Amino acid sequence: MFEDKTVFVIGAGASQEFGLPVGWDLLKEIRENSWFQFNRTAVPQSGNRKIYDTVYGKYEKDPDALTAVFKGMADIRNGIDSAGSIDEFINRHSDDPIIAEIGKIQIAHAIVKAEANSNLIAQKGRETDGINWDSAENTWIAPFSRALFDGVRAREVDTLGENIKIICFNYDRCIEHYLEYAIQKAYRDVDRNHARQIVRNMKIIHPYGSLGSISQISFGTPLEHVDLYHVTKNLITWSESVEDDEMVRDIQGAIREARSIVFMGFAFANQNMGLLSAAVDDDLPYFKNVYSTGYGLTKDVEYKLRSKITHLFASNSADQKYHERIRIMYDVKCARFFKEQLLNFVA
Repeated sequence: MFEDKTVFVIGAGASQEFGLPVGWDLLKEIRENSWFQFNRTAVPQSGNRKIYDTVYGKYEKDPDALTAVFKGMADIRNGIDSAGSIDEFINRHSDDPIIAEIGKIQIAHAIVKAEANSNLIAQKGRETDGINWDSAENTWIAPFSRALFDGVRAREVDTLGENIKIICFNYDRCIEHYLEYAIQKAYRDVDRNHARQIVRNMKIIHPYGSLGSISQISFGTPLEHVDLYHVTKNLITWSESVEDDEMVRDIQGAIREARSIVFMGFAFANQNMGLLSAAVDDDLPYFKNVYSTGYGLTKDVEYKLRSKITHLFASNSADQKYHERIRIMYDVKCARFFKEQLLNFVA
């Protein structure tokens, strides 16, 4: 069981352990899927057919709109290299609804495909397992689930996770999918529907949305069976997330009340830090303990990083009494980080 009021902040690096593309790999995939060659024909000679069919199905009777869509695709292809993420590119062009629309189509396509190819998918011939348990053991989610279950008796199974919160900045449902099957494996009398309800009751916040409920779009569903426009209804851009007052209150309330904050695979982008920034409360009767991966970073940025984190919940971001309680493991990925720091998270 985790310590009360522990908040896990999950970034792209945490999903990379499940085989999902992040960073440049994701940008490159979106760039390639935004290239279409028509050669004066209605149907492109080259380009992603699933994406083409998706937008053509919506705009086939509006040739001007269809032209605008493929111009937007070209803009993404030509400009996405200059952005750190597709979210940043969409935010940069927030006054252009076409960029937001097709940007979400690209996100939906990439993440649906990634889930289906995830190393969490059960091995062929063992589909009833639900999860590739051997593969998952090499990631952070396996020890996370064991710590979640530890000390929770079968009759208390509905209370799982009630003392923690997860803020997941990723669009995928890897956490929900794994926990659904892990709960059934750990508690013999819990069926799939019951496990799904337990996970649904846990406080898992996706600031930018996700592919949608697993009960509506199963994890691992092949691309050809997915309506990408339906999926985009569940996705939120940076500017849209800021406008959701209830969600922002939930996120910032979690940070404000947290006793421990655990960052995993998180890049500390300014936009995301802005969403996490809670009302300052220097009068709390306890200090927050912060633990973080720092893969790809070096100690050269440590002061700046500690200051950015402290700014989330304190008036003086340079105050050493807060900095001293921030522990960063550099050049370490999530699985190793979680295993080595686990005793700091559990009751």
